[in-house]
Amino acid sequence: MQLAAKSDPLDNFPVLRSRDVEEVRHVIASLYTRPDLTPTNDRESFDTVINNCCLRTIELSYARYGAAVDFRFPGSDCVVLLLPVRGRGEINFGSLSVQVKPSTAIVIPAAAEGHRSRYSGDHACLILRVRLPALAEKLAAITGAAIDQPLQIYRVQEPGRPAALMLQRYLPLLVDTVSAARESFPDWWMAQTEQLVMTLLLCGYRHNYSRLLDRDVPDAAPLQVRLAEEHIEVNCRRAITLEELAEVSGVSAFSLFRAFRKFRGYTPLEFAAQMRQASGD
Repeated sequence: MQLAAKSDPLDNFPVLRSRDVEEVRHVIASLYTRPDLTPTNDRESFDTVINNCCLRTIELSYARYGAAVDFRFPGSDCVVLLLPVRGRGEINFGSLSVQVKPSTAIVIPAAAEGHRSRYSGDHACLILRVRLPALAEKLAAITGAAIDQPLQIYRVQEPGRPAALMLQRYLPLLVDTVSAARESFPDWWMAQTEQLVMTLLLCGYRHNYSRLLDRDVPDAAPLQVRLAEEHIEVNCRRAITLEELAEVSGVSAFSLFRAFRKFRGYTPLEFAAQMRQASGD
């Protein structure tokens, strides 16, 4: 066993420090799904570090392996967003190949058939995992639509979608915040963070329900935005959901989210954070 460098992200949430391949398989299986793992170069020193922070419905991880590795993952019920920090690699979904390179996020959908990942010895990455049922529940809540068919995130994505870029920029900042934490997170912070992450994921990456988010939905009027703000001002010391604000204002959660950005220049959750800061919480 070997301790990781203190500079590793999420070092305050250590899960594994190991040179043993079977131990690595076991830990990854406990977090995600059990892989077939093969170091691809016997001359390299296999030295794995895995850190993992579980909030409520999302997980943040940091992983590095210290050697070139070849993973074969079975299917899972998680949607994974991989943000490489350094190194190179390749992910294969059947005949589709996606190149892994630093600062380029890759979405790995929940799928029955699984995928194959190969990484260079210097590879390190940040990982966001969201359980598909939680993501589908959030989609139903913000659109007000029945999700009667399983949610399917597409493997081939359009580059440069604004919400995807926002999530890609936000994840390192979120990891930095969590890495600096020395005490438990308040409920309101976890609720706000998870709502933002799941909303950006659903809006930024194409799926079989994207039409519900792409359609021309009327924005909430300034009056509805103000009703939501008043509710936030009174209740800012506790967790507030977009769905709760939608009920108060009488419009859909997605319409309200868009209207805040249009008329105020910030999101409802950012406004809630401002109110908590002003109140000294």
